[in-house]
Amino acid sequence: MIAAANIELYYHTCEKKGSTHYYEVAFSVSEGSKINVFEVKASGKGKHESITEFSKKYSKNVSKAYWLSQKDVGKEEALFLKPIYLTPFLL
Repeated sequence: MIAAANIELYYHTCEKKGSTHYYEVAFSVSEGSKINVFEVKASGKGKHESITEFSKKYSKNVSKAYWLSQKDVGKEEALFLKPIYLTPFLL
């Protein structure tokens, strides 16, 4: 949906301290001088550690952080929880 809106997408990984794993943020989209970040999960279950850490690390550059899944609308701290079908309205 994001690519179909003709918006350039970026993918980001950063090293997870003390681990061989990486934090991954599925999509980041430029919005003026800031970015909106999106993590997409099919099941809606799981941790949102990657997007939370990314948002903290780059807090001066992140406008909004979205967790897209099949679950309903919600909010956890600065993370907006949205159902996938609302994606076009977040752009």
